[in-house]
Amino acid sequence: MSFKKILFGLFTASTLFAYEQMPQNASHGNFIDQDKWKNLDPNWIYCESGYNQNFLNLHTKNAKHSQNLSLGFNYTNDSFGLINDGYTIKMHFASNGSHILLNDTIYHLSHFHFHAPSKVSIDKKTYPLEVHFSHVSQKGDVVVVVLFLQEGVENPFIKKIMRAFPKKEGDKLYVQGLNANELLPNSTHDFYLFKNKLNKPCQQKITWVVLKETSHASKEQIQTIQVLMGKNNELKTEEIQTLKQSDHSSSK
Repeated sequence: MSFKKILFGLFTASTLFAYEQMPQNASHGNFIDQDKWKNLDPNWIYCESGYNQNFLNLHTKNAKHSQNLSLGFNYTNDSFGLINDGYTIKMHFASNGSHILLNDTIYHLSHFHFHAPSKVSIDKKTYPLEVHFSHVSQKGDVVVVVLFLQEGVENPFIKKIMRAFPKKEGDKLYVQGLNANELLPNSTHDFYLFKNKLNKPCQQKITWVVLKETSHASKEQIQTIQVLMGKNNELKTEEIQTLKQSDHSSSK
């Protein structure tokens, strides 16, 4: 039996188990001080993973240039918990050391996860792989940074993740010494920004930052992650008409 088929079987078998066994916010509970998350919608962790989130299509011709947008990344080496939730590959970080600075507000990196293919499209153009970096401020405001990955050379960070992924149902693997900065593209100067709410039951309003520059992953890596993804064909596409763009933000 192939490695992909083994992973697929483990993911489908653990779909309900992972969520049924974890209380609300348990994903954060072992990693980050709960006080930092008390203002979040209690369903945020489930909803933001994208399980019932509509596709988002950005109409970039409507994007208004803004000189007041600034974005900086400060991702550091950290320990993380690698979790299979039956829908996506999700990594929760052990501390709040990694963060972004968006318009002078610090948002701590909570976790990131994959979608294959992308759930966000640019003028109806989709990508084979997408990463959502989820951040939360001290006030409980959520910012999700979206990074697209094109097919190309092997991605060394994804290679590390796939090698470390738990092989048994219900397992959570704790790994040290990885840096989410390795996933970012060469430049994070240019991005789109918009706000919207996730689907019910999650009412949390989210700020989305979509990086214009893409990163890369090999064909085999993309195909392996696609096997692990749940089906979302019944979801609708939400047209994003109101958005901003910045071409002058700070680099990572």
